[in-house]
Formats: sequence, structure tokens, C-alpha cells
Amino acid sequence: MSSEPEESANISPAVRWGLGAVLFGLLAVSMAFARGEWWTVAGAIACGVASCLFAARAILVARQSR
Repeated sequence: MSSEPEESANISPAVRWGLGAVLFGLLAVSMAFARGEWWTVAGAIACGVASCLFAARAILVARQSR
């Protein structure tokens, strides 16, 4: 068995950033539907901002890789 990863296992950086954006977006939505205490609202806003930043980075990386 080879210790090197297969070529099909390689994930492009744009996909990685995109997955991060989706995960932070899901976290923001789940926190927004929590009890509504100040720290959940602040966390939802922070995760939403992080999601937008990750999405922007994914778009930039995808454009550069063309």
C-alpha cells in the first residue's frame, strides 16, 4: 500500500474555501435560530461575516486558477 495520496483525493483550494463558507454559513443559521441571547446573536453575525469572507476568497481563488 502506498503512503502517497491518490490524485483523485486532491481538492482544489477554491473548493476548500467554498466548503468553509458553507460550513460557516450553516453555523450562522443554526446560531441565529438558537435562544436569542446576546452571545448567540454575536456568534451568528461573526459566522456570517466569516462565511462571506470565505466565499469571497473561494471566488478569487477560482478566478486565479483559470
